[in-house]
Amino acid sequence: MFSKIDHWLIPFGRYAATDAAMRRWGLNNLMMAGWLYNHCRHRNHRLEHLEAYRHRKDSLLQKAGMQDTAAPLKMQDGWALDTSMTLPHLDALLRDAGTVIDACGGREFAGQQYSFMRSLLFPGDTERFASYVDFITSPELLSVAMNYLGTIPQLSKAQPPGIRFMESSEKLDEEPELTPRQSQLYHIDFYDSPQVYVLVALRDITSECGPWTFLPASATDRITRRIGYRERGFGYRVPDEVIRPHIREGEEIAFTGPKGSVLFIDSSRCFHFGSRNSKVPRFMMMYALQSPARCDFAQLFNEHQKFPLPANAPELRRMVTD
Repeated sequence: MFSKIDHWLIPFGRYAATDAAMRRWGLNNLMMAGWLYNHCRHRNHRLEHLEAYRHRKDSLLQKAGMQDTAAPLKMQDGWALDTSMTLPHLDALLRDAGTVIDACGGREFAGQQYSFMRSLLFPGDTERFASYVDFITSPELLSVAMNYLGTIPQLSKAQPPGIRFMESSEKLDEEPELTPRQSQLYHIDFYDSPQVYVLVALRDITSECGPWTFLPASATDRITRRIGYRERGFGYRVPDEVIRPHIREGEEIAFTGPKGSVLFIDSSRCFHFGSRNSKVPRFMMMYALQSPARCDFAQLFNEHQKFPLPANAPELRRMVTD
């Protein structure tokens, strides 16, 4: 039954992700439609992850190698920052990503995502560099996302990809003098809610790197209600002149710091933008952890990313990458 419905829903799913659809129907309504369908469509998968979290969380973490002495990190107001440099596989991730940056950073090649940002994740890299997957599937890191989401998450296989390796720079932009546009404007992600992005600074990030900038969930909730964001008539990106009058002093947070800094953030609850005035190139790994039943329809037509694991990988890691 669902396969036939999927077929008919694909055109609507593509349309629902456009700015025109969001203005006509309201993003809240479109997300609710996606949530309702996916919670029916993926009911068994969703319940499997939920029950495993409720009844086997500690066991799954221990079997995946969780250390009892690991210091818990808790996301508060939609985010948390780890600057300990002790997360498992972080050193290997920085080393492997550094190899790619040295070879490709700042050089011309196809694959630019936006005029100011492009991907440095190439075909076969998740097999070539095991650290890309090892890092995000380590139990110490997953426990942070699990405790926030209240379920065992999955790495996104659709848009946005579960693993992204992004370079941002003014040098990539043919028109850097233009006003902020696309992801340089404040927005809140609609793919799933809640969801957890894990952002890793692969090189030092300063204010000159166009840092990923956000508002905590409480500030976002207040501003969302005030300006009517996600309601009918409102698009996905918010112009500065609309949102900035409502941002209080000290609320805006820029993700800056030395390489190896890791930001955990609910991008569906926190207004954010990035890549503005990137006079110094910014290199960042971005991971998307979501529920098995999202709030959009991209799973119907846009699943493509795979996450290789060894055959003897623990159950928790397999559930996250399944």
